Amino acid sequence: MKVERKISVEDFQRLHIAVGWKILSDAQIEIALKNTMFVSTAREGEEVVAMARVVGDFAVHGILCDVIVHPEMQKKGYGRVVMEDLLSQIQAFVDERDEFILELTPTPGNIEFYKKFGLKHSPENMDGMYKWFKNSHLYPENCKKHSMKLQDSPFQAIKNGYKTIEMRLNDEKRQKLKIGDYIIFLNVKDGERLWCKIKNIYKFDSFASLYKAFDKVKLGYKKDEIARPSDMGKYYAKAEQEKYGVIGIELEVVKDI
Repeated sequence: MKVERKISVEDFQRLHIAVGWKILSDAQIEIALKNTMFVSTAREGEEVVAMARVVGDFAVHGILCDVIVHPEMQKKGYGRVVMEDLLSQIQAFVDERDEFILELTPTPGNIEFYKKFGLKHSPENMDGMYKWFKNSHLYPENCKKHSMKLQDSPFQAIKNGYKTIEMRLNDEKRQKLKIGDYIIFLNVKDGERLWCKIKNIYKFDSFASLYKAFDKVKLGYKKDEIARPSDMGKYYAKAEQEKYGVIGIELEVVKDI
């Protein structure tokens, strides 16, 4: 068996005919293949016996289609081989970016086959199946990411490495944060993004207690600035602080994109 990442119009048509699928013109197929993001084929001798391909926007969204194994070669592992190679291509693509979602509408009886490759089937949410791919350099397995907005000054302080504690109200949104999760900070000034990993989470009943626990530089103040807990009153009302408490999120800059 030889695995390749290409297919001719002729071989594409031959596989479609073999499984009884609708036949389209060569001109249509040629255009379709030019607009294919990923393709994988398995060849035995001179004959292509299996294929799978993904079409999409070449950025964040793809659709799995044309997963075909010649009827005479089914149940011999060819489908698994082309699927594994196709998914490896997607992961390599995503590792140079951020995230990518793959979707498909499985043919009857094939849901379990696709589940073997990590595609999910949630009929309560959608009819088809899907799989999110994440940049493996940024995301450990099963990690979660969160997004937060920042003014330019604290954004630059985190980016430059001297502000390592982000202060927030410990409300419902922040209660979802876990050590090891990632936060994507968005600079409201220019839209720049900054990736940070949560190293630790410190909980306090007030910003006054939090300020006592950390050097002011770690909180984002300059050495010649006065650090006042009341500064946080610009962002959070006293009643909110008393209701939820506050947290200091210890950060590690991972990647800015």
